[in-house]
Amino acid sequence: MAESKNIAMGPSRDKLISKTYLSRATEPFGTDALNTLLAACRHSNGLEQVTGALLYHGGYFMQLIEGYDDAVERTYARITSDPRHEIISVLFEDEISARFFPDWSMGFRVSEDADTHSIDAIYETVNRSAARFPINDFLLLFGNDSG
Repeated sequence: MAESKNIAMGPSRDKLISKTYLSRATEPFGTDALNTLLAACRHSNGLEQVTGALLYHGGYFMQLIEGYDDAVERTYARITSDPRHEIISVLFEDEISARFFPDWSMGFRVSEDADTHSIDAIYETVNRSAARFPINDFLLLFGNDSG
């Protein structure tokens, strides 16, 4: 899938943005590796004041990161340079007026814990048009807790 963006913007400390990407893990992640990754994400995101949610499904990561655009871009640059990821595609990027996950440095779900209808809806919609990312289906995967 080619990388696509819905907006073009330069870094700004006063713009909140949300960026959702999909990547394939270069090797399968077991429980210990996922827990280690999650701890590192939560630490880094806390320092950057980035919030969001991460889904691991069938060897793929789908992650929504949000915050001030300069911090989100630094976080995304770290992700794209991480050798554990390959074939990274931005599914959706937009300016937001408020965070979707204001209390989470990183919410987390493994697909076995998630609503498969929502996962299928996300993949189907993104395959048809990256410009129409189904944010509501993504948010439903996380309910009221961070996993």
